[in-house]
Amino acid sequence: MTERLRLTFLPPRSVEPVVCRMAKKFDIEFSIRRANIGPDSGWMDLSIEGEEPEIERAIHWLENDQNVTASPAGGDVVEG
Repeated sequence: MTERLRLTFLPPRSVEPVVCRMAKKFDIEFSIRRANIGPDSGWMDLSIEGEEPEIERAIHWLENDQNVTASPAGGDVVEG
């Protein structure tokens, strides 16, 4: 299963490797499609691939443990 997400980061998460930690913690792969990250805030569109329960666990971890907002992403800059 592949899920496209927009992650929104606030300090201090905007400068931490949250997405890499997520990939290590859960059995998923990710591909960054677009991003705009600064020292105070940022957003990232990415594709996450893995089994549906594992993706759901990863999203729950992002939102509840890392204070990162995850919402469905729109079009893809690479795929159109």
